Amino acid sequence: MNNKGITITYWITTIFVAFVGFSGILNILQLESLVKVNRELGLPQYLMPFLGTVKVLGAIAILIPALKKLHEMAYFGFIFYFIGATYILIANGGGIDKYGVTLLIIAATIISYLTFLKRKEIHFLNRNHK
Repeated sequence: MNNKGITITYWITTIFVAFVGFSGILNILQLESLVKVNRELGLPQYLMPFLGTVKVLGAIAILIPALKKLHEMAYFGFIFYFIGATYILIANGGGIDKYGVTLLIIAATIISYLTFLKRKEIHFLNRNHK
């Protein structure tokens, strides 16, 4: 994949992951429909604002690569969060129709991170060849 393809892939997946992260606002607001879903999954309601805040902060960190340490930690946090979500959905008897979205989010997060690393490597190589 060339530089342009890497950049396009990076931004598409990164914006998708950030959008998912900003959906944490709905958790912070504790919308009744989400409260009901979390209750059905056996999750306590008091976790909702915390998880929502973590998702929003992760989205901000992913969109601002200058936050070097937080940037990479945010990627790890999203992977950890959505592996946990996938596990909870499977443990509650959900089929692929229930956890397929979380697998898509995990894949997008991994692709975003790998293309981030590739862009960083290309930038480093270009800077050292000048």
